[in-house]
Amino acid sequence: MVAAVSRAHTRRRFTVHARSPHSFDGGGVLTDTSWRDRKRDRTRQQIVLAARHLFLTQGFDRTTVQQIAEAADVAVQTLFNHAASKEALFFLDRVPFADALTRPAEAGEESWDQTLVAHLTELSIGYMRSLDDPGNLAMATQIEATPSLHRHERSLHNQVEGELAEVIAAHLPDADARLGAAVLLATTRVHAHTYRQHLIAGAVPPLCLDQLAEVLPVRLAHVFAVARHAQPAPHPAPAR
Repeated sequence: MVAAVSRAHTRRRFTVHARSPHSFDGGGVLTDTSWRDRKRDRTRQQIVLAARHLFLTQGFDRTTVQQIAEAADVAVQTLFNHAASKEALFFLDRVPFADALTRPAEAGEESWDQTLVAHLTELSIGYMRSLDDPGNLAMATQIEATPSLHRHERSLHNQVEGELAEVIAAHLPDADARLGAAVLLATTRVHAHTYRQHLIAGAVPPLCLDQLAEVLPVRLAHVFAVARHAQPAPHPAPAR
């Protein structure tokens, strides 16, 4: 999944860490970040825009790192300071789960489980809605058609799964956090990829987004309930 759009009807209770030209100091005062940070942000934006344009117009396989560097007016090494590979450049700043799934805040009126399910639903439906944009759908089409991009996307999902497991373990220490993270993200991924593949093929998805927005949280809640009541698997005894 490569893009996401937030929806106003779902209350977000998760902290999203994002770069900003300003930050709050310890006393809550808005202060300018350093010139170096602002310069790095501008350079990153140049790289992102250049890479997306070339990938969109030329395709992933026909675009070289050198071409992206020239279009962004930076050195090739500068590119690799922001992304470790061409595949990583393709996904740069386009991975909502990695960017948005951080530390949940207090649940408030809802239980922590409900807060988590609502957040995952918001991210998933937001991503699927983003595919209404022809540019986003074209990028998704390249992912489906390019094995190296498909593998990289899966590696990003695996990374996020590990981060989500840590979040679950911190809030629900008696649950099997790894199982919970795996089943939750597998559920969102199956729905999103099925929807994406139907759009790419020019077919009507099995469920419209309004239906998915109703169905997905119910399914997430069911699979999470299983993980919540499963005891963590014991660590194997060391070999003698």
